[in-house]
Amino acid sequence: MARLAALGGIAMVSLPAAATDAPRRIVSVNMCADQLLLALADPGQIAALSWNAARPALSFYADRAVDFPTTRGEAEDVIVRQPDLVLAGPFAGGVAKAAMLRAGLRVVELDVPEDLEAAARQLEDFGGLIGQGARGRVEASKLRAAARESGTGEGHRRLRALYLQRRGIATGRGTMMDALMRAAGLENAVGEAGYARIGIEDLATIDADLLILDGQGLRADGDAADQGAAILAHPVASIRFPRERRVIVPQSELICAGPALARALERLRKVARDAAD
Repeated sequence: MARLAALGGIAMVSLPAAATDAPRRIVSVNMCADQLLLALADPGQIAALSWNAARPALSFYADRAVDFPTTRGEAEDVIVRQPDLVLAGPFAGGVAKAAMLRAGLRVVELDVPEDLEAAARQLEDFGGLIGQGARGRVEASKLRAAARESGTGEGHRRLRALYLQRRGIATGRGTMMDALMRAAGLENAVGEAGYARIGIEDLATIDADLLILDGQGLRADGDAADQGAAILAHPVASIRFPRERRVIVPQSELICAGPALARALERLRKVARDAAD
């Protein structure tokens, strides 16, 4: 899941053997590629980032991103920048990516890792791709070390946690959040794979000790900012999960794989330990 796949084929990308082979003008049209670039690349390698890169609510490295040009990913805008590498995601922008390929650009898609080891391997592969293999290995080592730390400790029951997002979307097994929960010593309260949608009745009865939120849709006073976030601010949520039984992990630490996952894991591990004491 952490491989870097060449667009238009199934072969693995040949990673540069040394920094002298590193691409010198990289354009990212994907926010998760932005995060990896900002973590591992030399500033001079970055020709442009996606337009979301400087949004603090989404981008872990928003403060760094403000120093770089941005693009919305239209083919013409990317081609005119004359990059020697374009980084894209696997889903959106198919027409633009095809046009870039026709223009002779090298386009690489990033897969979406679903566990911490896959995220660590992606850091290593990405570092090699951009000629920053040593940095990639260092960050991968840090993430693996964070994943190996103990959770709630011996003798404690594994607390059950519910990760709830806007519109009642809950995250189940086989997802990155599930992997983070397990690494933090928590049990996922959603037993099914993938994603589920729950209502107020489910929220009132679900077997969970902790509520994990990403803060999106909630105002500073805890009220819902819009209808989509109504379930997050519902009185049932406050009764079932008082302040000491909930944790906000910013979306910027969860939305992409990479070094930010270590920060998210630290938050989850702390609340698991505090709640278990």
